[in-house]
Amino acid sequence: MSMRGFAFALVLFAAPAAAQFASSTQDYLGEFDRDGDGRISLGEYQDKLSDAFLQMDANRNGVVDLDEFDPAVVGPNTRPISLVRHRARLGEVFKRQDANRNGYLDARELGAPPR
Repeated sequence: MSMRGFAFALVLFAAPAAAQFASSTQDYLGEFDRDGDGRISLGEYQDKLSDAFLQMDANRNGVVDLDEFDPAVVGPNTRPISLVRHRARLGEVFKRQDANRNGYLDARELGAPPR
């Protein structure tokens, strides 16, 4: 799996996994909305979707090294990824999800399939 694939896998699988535990769209929004203002900022989005990254970074060096990946997802093109790069990629996804371009995601935008 390429690093691009890995980054998208984190985004694609982390968000639906959170949705499994939310009983409503508002609950799902609440999982991301750390300041309680009813909308998701870029920072909130990056923080929530970086939880899996932080769990994978066993040595806490800010990089998911090859030996920290699940062996099932490691392929010939797999490369280590830094938290900085991971958050940048999440920022790219966030911008595509922000359909009305207001700098925030509402429940509808958050719940929409990634663009």
